[in-house]
Amino acid sequence: MAIPAGFIGLGNMGNPMAGNVLKNGFPLTVYDKNPRTMENLLRSGAKGAASARQVAEAAEVVLTSLPGSPEVEALYLEPGGLVDVAKPGSVLVDLSSVLPSTPRKIEPRAKARGVQFLEAPVSGGVTGAQAATLAVMTGGDAAVLERVRPILQAIGPNIYHVGAVGNGNTVKAINNMMASVNSLAMMEGMVLGVKAGLDLKTLYEIVKASSGNSNALAKAPRNLIPRNFEPGFKVELMNKDLETFNAIAKELHVPVSFSNLAQRYQQAALAAGLGEQDTSVIYTIIERLAGVAR
Repeated sequence: MAIPAGFIGLGNMGNPMAGNVLKNGFPLTVYDKNPRTMENLLRSGAKGAASARQVAEAAEVVLTSLPGSPEVEALYLEPGGLVDVAKPGSVLVDLSSVLPSTPRKIEPRAKARGVQFLEAPVSGGVTGAQAATLAVMTGGDAAVLERVRPILQAIGPNIYHVGAVGNGNTVKAINNMMASVNSLAMMEGMVLGVKAGLDLKTLYEIVKASSGNSNALAKAPRNLIPRNFEPGFKVELMNKDLETFNAIAKELHVPVSFSNLAQRYQQAALAAGLGEQDTSVIYTIIERLAGVAR
């Protein structure tokens, strides 16, 4: 019999992840503060809940996908939160990208109530969430991972166990820092090329066939050339993840440079009111700085 699952937080990432859990045959109860985000899932057969408590009461495994540490800690740790209301023996799985200190606060509180907890931040963006191709970086008890692996496989085939809670979000912060730096280097190069009189599409094709190719280069035909900056992965979320990376680096006394430069671009985009746009919108910031007219 399929494991009864619950999903809380149905935003750009959470909604398609929940949809893929449902498509894979798991009975699903869903909740979000915005009822509209639940509508497509209810039409597909999910049960709607009026609160997070109702999800916890209905599910053996509850997955959460929220913007950041403040929201996750409020949902899990405040009086009457998930840790208090989850059924003993059930599993709580947080898919959010948060500070490593957040899952480290949650796990001992959950264990004290006989509830299992796993952190499982994901990477792959909205496209990966829709296609069920996400990478999942889990921290916590390996036995808990095996218990929920069938559900996690519904959202992505690449599931990694990286040790204790906190490690999963550390890996996620490292990945996003590297992705951000890579993308910004690509966009700086593209703006320089345009200002030098090169055709952006031609430049993309040449770099794609050369040593400068990378995953970031795919943003050129997807975002830069058509000037499509709909999220994707929002500027405000990348800024948060870079903040997490820099906080970890400070705590561990690791000197870092590129992440600080990358965050300056995110901050510039936030100051320009672009926080809700895809991170590729920073291309327009670089254009302005370079005096490239559009």
